[in-house]
Amino acid sequence: MEEEVLVVESEEGFVFNLPFSLYKRLSAEVDLEKEGVQPKVIRDMFGNKRTLLRTDRNKGLEIRAWLSLVVSEKHNNYFITEVEELRARKKEI
Repeated sequence: MEEEVLVVESEEGFVFNLPFSLYKRLSAEVDLEKEGVQPKVIRDMFGNKRTLLRTDRNKGLEIRAWLSLVVSEKHNNYFITEVEELRARKKEI
């Protein structure tokens, strides 16, 4: 079964919601805490471990590129959903 990788882009940066197994793979390659990214381990509604990563724009672009490479590999178990945060603009009078 494929697991979802959720990528939310906003003006401030990115939020990644990763399966814990994919986070472990990423953290084996990059020391995220040294890079200023503080992972938060959570459980989804089915009890599966997942990891939330909040990043600035530059680090987020690097992580998103890495995820694209990993997901494009043969025999992977992940798919990426990307969304962009929209903010309502105040109506000018």
